[in-house]
Amino acid sequence: MTTTADAVRSALDAHPHLTAQVAIIKISTRRKTVGMTIRPGENGITLHVPATCNPNDVTALLAANRHRIGSMLVKARENIPEIPVKELINGSGFLLLGHSNRLRLVDNPAETVRHVDDHGHVSERGTWRGRWLELDRSAVRHGAKPLIDWYIREGAAWLEGQAEPLWTRMTGGRRPMPAVRVADIGRTRWGVHEGKADPANDQIRIAWQAFQLRPTLVRHILTHEFVHALRPGGRAHGPEFWRAFERAEIGARQTQRELHQQGRSVWMGDIHTPS
Repeated sequence: MTTTADAVRSALDAHPHLTAQVAIIKISTRRKTVGMTIRPGENGITLHVPATCNPNDVTALLAANRHRIGSMLVKARENIPEIPVKELINGSGFLLLGHSNRLRLVDNPAETVRHVDDHGHVSERGTWRGRWLELDRSAVRHGAKPLIDWYIREGAAWLEGQAEPLWTRMTGGRRPMPAVRVADIGRTRWGVHEGKADPANDQIRIAWQAFQLRPTLVRHILTHEFVHALRPGGRAHGPEFWRAFERAEIGARQTQRELHQQGRSVWMGDIHTPS
């Protein structure tokens, strides 16, 4: 007999202290065990229930894990994103690898976005010695896109000098490195590894938003995806994964916590348009 979300909710309703902690119930024909997830800012967990699971067993499992669920809820409330909204006006601040840059609107149709110093000299890609980010005035109508494209270009330039040495240190050069690129992959992930189903298409994409963070945190994100590419056994973020991660990066768990904290205030591309 297949379990339904309504059946699980009915079983939970007999336990008000439990049902209040569950926001969403998802039934899965693939899962073999009950799972619990929650995102920052959410007021309840998402419950992932195997289709063959008895609703009463779900209730018993939640009761046994009530302290863990309480901790998950507290952490979700503490980590509510503080995502900024930017204005494309003179003086707006934009971070690049932890360094602050001030926006300056100019008339320069030949180059939509460029990084310059106080004397107007364009920074070499990968150096970023200046502190001004010049945006062609006519590009303002395109919103965040010119800046996102700029982050993608500059992030790719930075990765050129970082990815291969890191991969070689992790593997001893015994395995070919996945393709690494910067892309717009949404707002919920710093990076993604693709290629498990198709090793010939082995690639890693790093979110453009990550390049606002300090280099240490960007390298942490890259290392995380490289560990996925090396395919440690067990669950995606289970004990084997973390052992491999800690071997590749000393203090990976502490840096992961720092990433969660710093990532709450990273600009995601939201632009305020005056009415």
